[in-house]
Amino acid sequence: MKNVITVILLFVSVTVFSQGDCKDYKENYIPKNLKDAIEYLNCEWSESDKTEFKNKEEDEAVTELHFGTGMGIRNGWELWKGKNRISRFFKSKGITHPDDMSSIILTSFHRDLNNKPIDLKGQISVYQEYWNKLKNKKKSLKQKFKELEIGTVVQVAFSGSWRYDGTDTTTLHSYLYTADDLSDFECLIEGKVIEKVKKKKRYNLTIEITNCDSCEYKNPVFNKKEVETGKTMVVDMAYEKVIIK
Repeated sequence: MKNVITVILLFVSVTVFSQGDCKDYKENYIPKNLKDAIEYLNCEWSESDKTEFKNKEEDEAVTELHFGTGMGIRNGWELWKGKNRISRFFKSKGITHPDDMSSIILTSFHRDLNNKPIDLKGQISVYQEYWNKLKNKKKSLKQKFKELEIGTVVQVAFSGSWRYDGTDTTTLHSYLYTADDLSDFECLIEGKVIEKVKKKKRYNLTIEITNCDSCEYKNPVFNKKEVETGKTMVVDMAYEKVIIK
């Protein structure tokens, strides 16, 4: 998005300005609730940025800003500390994770710009359903790890991004373990479990790679190590999507 750096700096800058008939905001102003956050963003964003954001599909618009403006909101509005008014507002609604808070803020702003119902209750239910699903998955994860035997053949699912550093390799990115087994994964690395180690909430598997034919990427790299038949890789079942064959 054009001017995205300007938008990001908005949330961390010392100087805050107002536009048009917007009220004046104090230095380092932090909204008190969702309504206030929308009013603040509407005031502080330029018309061109609002128009560009508004005209994109909702999911695309919000996802695109997650690591830019969203990070600015999470850090600049001290959502990680969780002690101010806007944090307490979301927590009172059952939303506790800063990522969820910033996504709801951006989604609500997008809907407001498009004159659509914000449907806060509906948004909240989506995140609560996700965390409940995650909680249930975690309960079964411990048992799956315990039952997994050395020598078992597994597949690990990845997406990937080509590296622009002249190495002509592809960096693999993990799918979260909650991903559907039937998903059309871009890359499946197959291997045999040769070691498993549980450390607190981590369920680490050392895998000897036996097959990379189901990976569409050229020269894949995971955790800065080449991924190819005969080599080993370490994955965490509490994070990576591991499919037991």
